[in-house]
Amino acid sequence: MKSLLAGITVLIMVCTGAYSQELTAETPIENFAAFAENEQLDVKEWSITLKETISRSDSLLLKKKISESYRNAEVSNEDQENSNKIILKDGLINREFDESYSIILPKNKDEKAELVYYIAGKGTFSLTPEVKDRIRETEKRYFSKNVLFFSCLKAESSGIIDDVLVYKKFKQTFDIKPLDQVAEKDWTSSSGYTEKWGQAIPTASGKMNVQFATRTLGGRTNITIGTPIITAEY
Repeated sequence: MKSLLAGITVLIMVCTGAYSQELTAETPIENFAAFAENEQLDVKEWSITLKETISRSDSLLLKKKISESYRNAEVSNEDQENSNKIILKDGLINREFDESYSIILPKNKDEKAELVYYIAGKGTFSLTPEVKDRIRETEKRYFSKNVLFFSCLKAESSGIIDDVLVYKKFKQTFDIKPLDQVAEKDWTSSSGYTEKWGQAIPTASGKMNVQFATRTLGGRTNITIGTPIITAEY
């Protein structure tokens, strides 16, 4: 992988996930936004997702409760290969962020359902106190202490950038202890652990709660950072 990238646009995606994560005064998404701006990266978009496994009976109650919380609920259904997904949105309010709920019902009746809350916005200007309050209220109203948090932030920089140096600074900023690394032709993935995010998963090399991956395709370099692991779906 080339460490020096000239005259190309670099897309940086900072993703986080943690179990039962409290929304403290300074959230991971705010940490990552500050890091990106310190590196003179332009924050393009962010998202935060809450997920929890629920009973099928609770899923019906939650669908009703969420629908009633919107003045003009917009409900749609997606028939997927192994599940049915119910998506709930507010059809009236146009804010500086997108928001939706999904209730996923596996077609195998023996499997439990899943509740997913998703909120996303553009740039740092949309990371407002209102967003923080909505996430906190949503967690309190619809989720339990078993909720899983995932966060994602994307930033861009066009021009000369050293992606290896960015990773080095990221490790220093969040005090990450490196664990394993896998490298292929245009793709690398590194894992590590930091006390800053608390929750971790066990691996043969020790506790892990950070993954950092880079991929270069078509003159663009994508950098993905996740905790405790990088997930393909948010």
